[in-house]
Amino acid sequence: PLQVMHINEIKSFTDQWIGNNYFQDDEIRLILEKSMLKNLNASYGAWDKNSLIAVRLTFAPGSWISSFEKGITPSSWKVSTNEVGYFKSLFVAKDFQGKSLGKKISDQSISVLKEMGAKAIICHSWLESPNNSSQRYLKNMGFEEIKNHPLFWNDIDYHCTRCGPKKCICTAQEMILYLNEGT
Repeated sequence: PLQVMHINEIKSFTDQWIGNNYFQDDEIRLILEKSMLKNLNASYGAWDKNSLIAVRLTFAPGSWISSFEKGITPSSWKVSTNEVGYFKSLFVAKDFQGKSLGKKISDQSISVLKEMGAKAIICHSWLESPNNSSQRYLKNMGFEEIKNHPLFWNDIDYHCTRCGPKKCICTAQEMILYLNEGT
């Protein structure tokens, strides 16, 4: 599990793989706090030797809904908002992509979310991801499409790896995974 002591590593890693300043230290700290419930932590990282090579940031059920002003449609979910976790971000270093590392740490998060009482997980797929890898990965995990949200990341002041140095104009697709005993 990712801990507060990993903030500098997480920041450095995410700057490299999503764009400079997408996350700030205090935001990472808040994400890690929202990852916790019932003494469980739903955010995971993976290391090769001493280097962080993958990050799955995940919000515990009930801890994150109020922080969203746009981009979610709870009326489309078939479960209570307090029973929904959130896959905030997944990044895997280029040399380790395609080796199921993202799925492995996501599966760890899913297992913990179930222990926390989650009935579903919401996420936002990056529709403009290279080779549509974000949406393909999530659909392979069983996520279903809900709604597209154009300009989803436009209000974040960072250097998008696709759009930068201009403001990000990418589209997020809200997706849901329903958790049940067979998942």
